[in-house]
Amino acid sequence: MNMSFPLPVPATGSFFEQSPIVKFPATRQPFARPVAARLLTVRLLVMALVLGVLAACSGSPLSPGLVARMDQPGASLNKAEALQLINQYRATREAPSLVLDPALDTQAEALADSYARTSNRPRIDDPSLRQIRFSAGYANFAETFSGWRGTREDADAIADPGATRAGLGVAYSPDSSYGIHWVLLLAGPETPPEPDSPAPTPTSR
Repeated sequence: MNMSFPLPVPATGSFFEQSPIVKFPATRQPFARPVAARLLTVRLLVMALVLGVLAACSGSPLSPGLVARMDQPGASLNKAEALQLINQYRATREAPSLVLDPALDTQAEALADSYARTSNRPRIDDPSLRQIRFSAGYANFAETFSGWRGTREDADAIADPGATRAGLGVAYSPDSSYGIHWVLLLAGPETPPEPDSPAPTPTSR
């Protein structure tokens, strides 16, 4: 008799796969659990190293807002600090700083809610967006950012020099195998509306 336990695996960027199933036999087999434990230990050590590098780059320990778990009651993301972390990385890539855009932020929150509710990446048809990044399974923004930063495609997207505005959304669903879902939207400068055409000047005959 086998017992199956779903193991959530963080997904970032364009990689969205179903969580693998880890099966432990009813009778213990040699080295099965020790190997799994060593893999978990290595993953935790790598994550701790990445978070340490992030803290060193920022010049100070990561603030509580960046490492707060988003699956806790009353959890609230400090978006100003999250955006500051992104902008610190963009500065190393000689990209301009982003500003939090209320409209993009509302859109990102709605997309994150949909992502968490369905466990599927939402389809977006918005030509004004320059970059869209998804992530799932990471407990806090510091881990999410390190996942994006560690993937070339995601890192290049975050450092898009043409982006000037950002929206960030996060949602938690206990029914999802990934739990916490993240959405980052980047857009260029807002296009001002075209001025109304002046009314024709009346002519006298």
